[in-house]
Amino acid sequence: MLPVTTLHSLALLCEVATAFISLLIFQRSIRELRWAWLIIAIGLSMMAIRRIGLVFNITRSEHYDLIDASLSLPIAACLLLGILGLNKLLISQENKRLLIETLAQFDPLTNSYSRSQILYRISAEIERSKRSHRSFSLLEFDIDHFKYVNDQFGHLVGDETLTGLVKLTKEVIRTGDSLGRIGGEEFLILLPETDSLEAAALAQRLLTYIENATIETRAPKPIKITVSIGITTFCPQDSPNIERGILLNEIIRKADIAMYEAKKNGRNRLAIWSPLQAPN
Repeated sequence: MLPVTTLHSLALLCEVATAFISLLIFQRSIRELRWAWLIIAIGLSMMAIRRIGLVFNITRSEHYDLIDASLSLPIAACLLLGILGLNKLLISQENKRLLIETLAQFDPLTNSYSRSQILYRISAEIERSKRSHRSFSLLEFDIDHFKYVNDQFGHLVGDETLTGLVKLTKEVIRTGDSLGRIGGEEFLILLPETDSLEAAALAQRLLTYIENATIETRAPKPIKITVSIGITTFCPQDSPNIERGILLNEIIRKADIAMYEAKKNGRNRLAIWSPLQAPN
């Protein structure tokens, strides 16, 4: 009887482990598959409970089936190995999904938000601003004479300069602000619940901080840069019934116009959008 109870006990351990792993998969699986993994976990738990009753009856009555006992362990082991394989596959797929989401959300060079992600955040902020009736501001900036850096030191140094710029910018902006790269050396900073005066004050701090800083690269000497910043502020009461997509394009257009106004006025400065800047 001892070999029989040993086989059933080992099968029981395999079934308990399989049910436990199934519950772990259930907790982290996508919504569409959670019900299936829950049913599998319940079924495996019921098998384990049945196995406990079987072992108890064998020890009490000493009646047993050697063939059934011999088959129970490999069956339970196969179930455990199968669930372990599925778990490994699901973890691999989850890692790939997280990698894809990360690549979609962040610019791979600078680790700031990607173009699509910063535009999504601005779009969401438009809706939030309409609900809360509070303004938000947007800064657009790029590096002054960045072509000189690339021409003088090469594109690798240019890439390191962009990375350094993002690091400096993150040291100035607030925790709730969002920094995204929209192309080349151009960036957007979303400032939630921020009026034009507050945005101008933050932009001035950023200008001064970058102007006084140096960026370490593979170039023979540290790189010094300046930026030009355009500022626009979205006031929900000024455009209550305009579609969100139109508002998104409009606020970015205004920030872009203001940034080029700052460049036109000498660079290394900020400009706040006004209707007088709009091109004819």
